[in-house]
Amino acid sequence: MNTIKFLDLLKINNQHRQEIDEAIKKVLDSGWYLLGEAVEKFESSFAAYCNVKHCIGISNGLDALILILRAYIEIGLMKEGDEVIVPANTYIASILAISSNKLIPVLVEPDILTYNINPDLIDEKINAKTRAIIPVHLYGQCAEMEAINSIS
Repeated sequence: MNTIKFLDLLKINNQHRQEIDEAIKKVLDSGWYLLGEAVEKFESSFAAYCNVKHCIGISNGLDALILILRAYIEIGLMKEGDEVIVPANTYIASILAISSNKLIPVLVEPDILTYNINPDLIDEKINAKTRAIIPVHLYGQCAEMEAINSIS
């Protein structure tokens, strides 16, 4: 049976194989699998790239979402029971981050053309308890592509 690969990771990774192997070896040889010089270098390089003062490396996107929502609670911009609007077809991490902070996820159906949150349906979900909207980037579609496609 012939198959068409959706994403040929082997081909992509092989283009950078030597660099990847060297980076992995350097980390393994250092004995620092968490924190350490490699993470510090990444954080400072990424902060400079983003033109910001600080960057903190964490383990995954779920942790990032949990921490940012928790930070909003800590500084008083959100509290338990507040609502956060998300696309109904989002990855489970979005919902877990919201619910683990004792916030309420409010699902909005996607736009059938982009599969991103449908902006035309957001207003009807906003109320006095709404504090945030998490616009999840899905399937290679983004607002910029939507704008470009509508002009063409």
